[in-house]
Amino acid sequence: MLQSQSMKPIKHVFPLSVAFYSSIFLLTQVTGILLSLIICFMLKDFTWGFMRMALINSFILGLSLMSGCFLTQRLMFKIKTIFIVAVSFSLVLGISIIGFTIVLFLEPTVFIYYDRGAFSFLIINFLFIIGLNIIGSGFIIYREIMNEKEKAIGNERYLKNQMELKLLSSRVNPHFLFNTLNMILTLLKQPAKAEAAILNLSDLLRQNLEYSDKIKIPIKHEIENVKKYLEIQKMRFGEKLHFTIKGIAEFSIPPLIIQPLVENSIKHNIQNVTLLTIEIVISRDNGRNSIVIIDSEKALRSSMLDKGQGLTITKKRVENSGGTFLFKNGGIEIFF
Repeated sequence: MLQSQSMKPIKHVFPLSVAFYSSIFLLTQVTGILLSLIICFMLKDFTWGFMRMALINSFILGLSLMSGCFLTQRLMFKIKTIFIVAVSFSLVLGISIIGFTIVLFLEPTVFIYYDRGAFSFLIINFLFIIGLNIIGSGFIIYREIMNEKEKAIGNERYLKNQMELKLLSSRVNPHFLFNTLNMILTLLKQPAKAEAAILNLSDLLRQNLEYSDKIKIPIKHEIENVKKYLEIQKMRFGEKLHFTIKGIAEFSIPPLIIQPLVENSIKHNIQNVTLLTIEIVISRDNGRNSIVIIDSEKALRSSMLDKGQGLTITKKRVENSGGTFLFKNGGIEIFF
């Protein structure tokens, strides 16, 4: 059975955060500093000019790496993967060449006195950034492909859930219509009552048609429909049937959730009692919206599931909509 988390299509999974780009940028800076210190140690000569050159170069290459990864993410599914890799590599290479020109202009003495060390540093640092770019781009490409698959699976579950809800609703409507028409048939010898019942039925059918394409409706609209249904039934059974509706709350539920439960109560009890009282209580407690449907017989049990369509279908619709359907004290309690 589908759970509530599949009720919304998945838009994006595990988005890359600022922490990701900050991490790869910091890695390039730390690597540049360590590499410059190693080269200075090998040359047995340490100068601040060489360190400045290393920091400037690492800063520029770090920006190029971040730009390459960002561009890879933005171009995913817009052009072919091979072109994304080529564009990302070209971007890093172009910025690296610009960075080399800037370093040469700002620290020319380093290349005069430490030409071998400077060029060694630039080449090794560039190769390291290219390696990181390949790893980072590969990670992003893999991640985006997996996200796209997850989105497709999530959307498929969502569409399946919506189709199932509509199918279950369509199964409830004919069931209700059949029972109601049978009830009106018994009132034909009383034209005034029959006319009132038909008017109520036409209102119910019109509203059901209006709500047929909606996944959820305000609870007050569902209560209005239930009142019309109970008034029709009271026309038939007279003082043998009483009902009360208590509480006020503003929330939405799937259409035709309460009515089948009331119908089930009347169907299974009205012939065996002298008075059947049905009570519906709407409330909100501790952030949960509650609907309680209970009758004076208090005979509902979980063992009754699958013995008739009304209870089983309604329970499944409630759960498919992210709600909870419970048998409690011989009645039904629903939470949303």
